[in-house]
Amino acid sequence: MAHTYNFGDIKDVTTFNIGDLTLEFAPSDAKSELLANKAIELKEKVDQSDKSGTEWEQRKELKSLMDDFFALMFDEDTPEKLYDACGQNTITYLKLFLMMAEALQEVNEKKQNDETFKKYLAE
Repeated sequence: MAHTYNFGDIKDVTTFNIGDLTLEFAPSDAKSELLANKAIELKEKVDQSDKSGTEWEQRKELKSLMDDFFALMFDEDTPEKLYDACGQNTITYLKLFLMMAEALQEVNEKKQNDETFKKYLAE
């Protein structure tokens, strides 16, 4: 007796719609590791940044850090597209960055609490 199981498309992709821009993030193990390391690096840079600069200098530095992260997460063209979608405002760009980070964290938590994993790993 033959058995067929169709699992469909099981790729792990998170889609972000920002205005007219649609981005897909596919978290391969290699990319996830790079992003985790980049997040640590960015936190260290923020901790070491010159807090005595003007607000505008701090915004430029912050934008540069987020540009690096988005380029690694998607591609080299994405940071400028996102910054444009945010009205070329660093505070809005930061808000978008934080919302995307929160969304990815939620997706990761759901994956870790998947019933299939619980069923087989609990045995």
